[in-house]
Amino acid sequence: MQFIFTSLITTIIFLIIGDVFIIRKIINQKKKINMLESENETITMMYDNVRVFKHDFFNFVQALDGYSENNDIEGIRKMNEEILKECDEINNMEMLNPKIINDAGVYSILTKKYCLAKKEGITIKFAIFIDISKSKISSYSLCKILSILLDNAIEAAKECDEKIINVIFKKDIKSNKELIIVENSYKKIDINIDKIFEKGYSTKQNKKNHGLGLWNVRKILSKSENLNLFTSKDKLFSQQLEIYNWI
Repeated sequence: MQFIFTSLITTIIFLIIGDVFIIRKIINQKKKINMLESENETITMMYDNVRVFKHDFFNFVQALDGYSENNDIEGIRKMNEEILKECDEINNMEMLNPKIINDAGVYSILTKKYCLAKKEGITIKFAIFIDISKSKISSYSLCKILSILLDNAIEAAKECDEKIINVIFKKDIKSNKELIIVENSYKKIDINIDKIFEKGYSTKQNKKNHGLGLWNVRKILSKSENLNLFTSKDKLFSQQLEIYNWI
């Protein structure tokens, strides 16, 4: 009887362990699929942008030739600005590279928010100068914070005439920390940066389902000894996540 009982327990344990391994395998496979889908979406966007630019380039050259024949310096300047703007957009998309953004979750978040911003006519730029996979923050926490900050940035920027979002990952060697900065254009309304983390606080007229994002960010920060968020407003509204490397 004892032998049968022991065998039954052993079998159950093996089944549980087997299920855990299967679940982990499924989760990892799902992450890989999400990564590939995001990468494919980015490549498709880049390909489409290059095709459009290539199609329009001959027209640009012809237009510049016309401005040149008429000594229209202002026309040349404006056309040059448009060409550089398109080149800058294509170069910016090169940052959406899984070799640069080497965390699958963060890569997926940035790609999806980029697509969302583009649909709203927002110019979103990336500058990434750190190894994200080695940051002293869990991927889950970083993805959650980034999603909230970017959603807020998109909501604010789309209401402006000049729609801008900058996302910067960089090191502060002097203070031994990494900075992840999300800055955006915003309407110069009276935003109380001391209250924006309070539950239910929102600058939107329709406050239903709003005012919980930054409150949630503060909850995440309160559970970590090496995280801080610095908020400021000037020409752009800025949220600076500080990740200290001393733990």
